[in-house]
Amino acid sequence: MAQSSRPIQIIRHVLVAEDDHELADLLCEVLTLENCAVDLASNGMEALEKLRTADYDAVVCDLMMPRMDGETLYNQVAKRFPFLADRFLFVTSQAASRSGFTDFVSRTGNTLLEKPFEVEQLRAAIKELFQR
Repeated sequence: MAQSSRPIQIIRHVLVAEDDHELADLLCEVLTLENCAVDLASNGMEALEKLRTADYDAVVCDLMMPRMDGETLYNQVAKRFPFLADRFLFVTSQAASRSGFTDFVSRTGNTLLEKPFEVEQLRAAIKELFQR
């Protein structure tokens, strides 16, 4: 008798706003392994448009992006989609975190991962994000 395979259940729908294509691919891969459906946006404007047209459970957001940075995107999302305000995971380079972004992220109550980070750090941050 053939063994039936059980379909994988998608638990969360996540938007990744990241302009670094290699990092975006890594984020998608890890989120997929965490049973998430992932949409990509390469800048803040594109991310905001996707947020207007689909429902998301969380946003993984680079702080330094073209067209609209992560802080501006977060502020727009907090106004328009307040239920997502505590569902952000921010990523940025160490230099960016020293330029005031750390204070901003701290005020939001969300988590910040500094690049480069280990995959296990990312997985732990994603799990923590969904436990909020």
